[in-house]
Amino acid sequence: MKKPLILLALFVGFTALWLGIGGFPKVSHHTIVMYFPNVQEDETGINPLKDVDVNDAKAFLIFSPDDWSELPEGMPARRVLVCTDAEVLQQLKDNFSFEISGGYMATAESELWVYSHDTLVLMTNIVIEQNNIGIQNDLIGWAEAVNKEQLCHLFTQFKPYHWPRLSLKRY
Repeated sequence: MKKPLILLALFVGFTALWLGIGGFPKVSHHTIVMYFPNVQEDETGINPLKDVDVNDAKAFLIFSPDDWSELPEGMPARRVLVCTDAEVLQQLKDNFSFEISGGYMATAESELWVYSHDTLVLMTNIVIEQNNIGIQNDLIGWAEAVNKEQLCHLFTQFKPYHWPRLSLKRY
């Protein structure tokens, strides 16, 4: 009689701990191809979110564990952070400007996935550090953020993803 209760208590305890600390969800990608909209560079650089409707949108930051030690102060060191707040996403859209450098940063392992109305509108590698924010993919190479401080503040408003599995799809 005691053994089943102990096993049940352990299961409930580990599940609560998993959900309470944000867990380390298994992230499955249904494609390896980066999705990056056809973005034209103008005098302010590029903004891949410029034409995205952020109503009913969500953004996922998927971090490589190697990047946790470099995250800006205030960002939780979790595998996945998510944002569904339309106000935060609108500010992200307004400040998501980058200057293309023409090179590559070899350590861009973390990813940003943005969906609008359940359609993938942006998927790119991203580096988020206290003094360095940039995106990288095969189409543009490395692009450094113009509004680093604003982006840093907005990324700290993303929340930990609390489920054990995240399945990202490219529609």
